Amino acid sequence: MRAIAVAVVWITGLVTSTGPVGADPLDLHDARARPVQVVFELSPPEAPGRLDSHYSDPARAWFEHGPEPGQATVRITSFSMEEVLVRHQPIPGSFSDFVWLFDVHTGHVLSANVTGKFRKEVDWGLFSTHVETDTETRLSTRGRAGYRAPRTRLGHLVFEFCIDESECTNVPPRPYDFFTGYVNAVGSIHARVVGGVRTTTFSPLGEAILSELEAVAIDVGSLD
Repeated sequence: MRAIAVAVVWITGLVTSTGPVGADPLDLHDARARPVQVVFELSPPEAPGRLDSHYSDPARAWFEHGPEPGQATVRITSFSMEEVLVRHQPIPGSFSDFVWLFDVHTGHVLSANVTGKFRKEVDWGLFSTHVETDTETRLSTRGRAGYRAPRTRLGHLVFEFCIDESECTNVPPRPYDFFTGYVNAVGSIHARVVGGVRTTTFSPLGEAILSELEAVAIDVGSLD
């Protein structure tokens, strides 16, 4: 006799390679703790204010209650963040989880914070060296943020962080859109190079699309 078996498998890994095409936006009002996914807009270093263009591969994340009623958290694993930022030479094992805290009623990002280290080439003039750079990123959608005209510092193009200055290019924050999953939290990256050199630049890391994972039916064939 032959038995036909059809298994419904919940995919808890990455479901696409270019973005969450066809996936439902994350439902902040669904209080169930569950795996979700996040894709980040990959602004190039020379265009930190570019919006909604090219996205990363999906990153693993975990959704659950926040610390207060009416709040929820999305936690992107440290390993996933290192994969998202691989072109910037993150130091393996140095990153924290990237934790987003949402107001579930308004969609505002109350905070989104991550720390980590990068290996960067620093140009000292007569010579260059590779050094560790400690970074701390702080974002939200409840305040304004922007960047000044680019300048070169230690061999790198930097866009210094600013707020409402006459020469400041402001980047509009966007609370979470419940229909599309899009959000743009704005803020700064504070970096410290070994030796004491410090800089605070605009962070493009808060532009993302959050979505649910999909259930996919798989026919496992016939069994004797």
